[in-house]
Amino acid sequence: MQSIGKMPLLKTSNPLFLIDDSLDWNVADALRLVCYNVTSVYKAFNSQSGVKDPVVIEWCKVNNATWVHADDKARKEHKKDILTAKIGFLWVYRPGGIMSSKEQLRLLSYVLPDLIDKFLNNTKKLHYKASAHGEAPRKRIRLEPINL
Repeated sequence: MQSIGKMPLLKTSNPLFLIDDSLDWNVADALRLVCYNVTSVYKAFNSQSGVKDPVVIEWCKVNNATWVHADDKARKEHKKDILTAKIGFLWVYRPGGIMSSKEQLRLLSYVLPDLIDKFLNNTKKLHYKASAHGEAPRKRIRLEPINL
């Protein structure tokens, strides 16, 4: 079984998700506890921080993973690399650039089942945006396809 850091990759039909440093890597661990096929850049690159986006994109390509990030600048700067690598990505929109770990976990827990279903049933759409709208504590969560 292939492994990432000290955690083996799950053998599953579910897609692999790589959570970027722009989100809390502990969220990946929490999602793995409930059997999502998720890891973090922190774990995938042996506790390194500051891994550059082109390296993350290449890792996703090699491992057939979806890049989960909250950095809109990365999405725009690396558009060509993302399209060339044909990787999926999920952009987590954080109003004001801020989102607690708890809210990240809530949002990803809500959208991952739908996203996995979309990936397994329609491989043409690879790029999505997840966002939470409204007032706390029960913000409405949306998952929508986006174009680069």
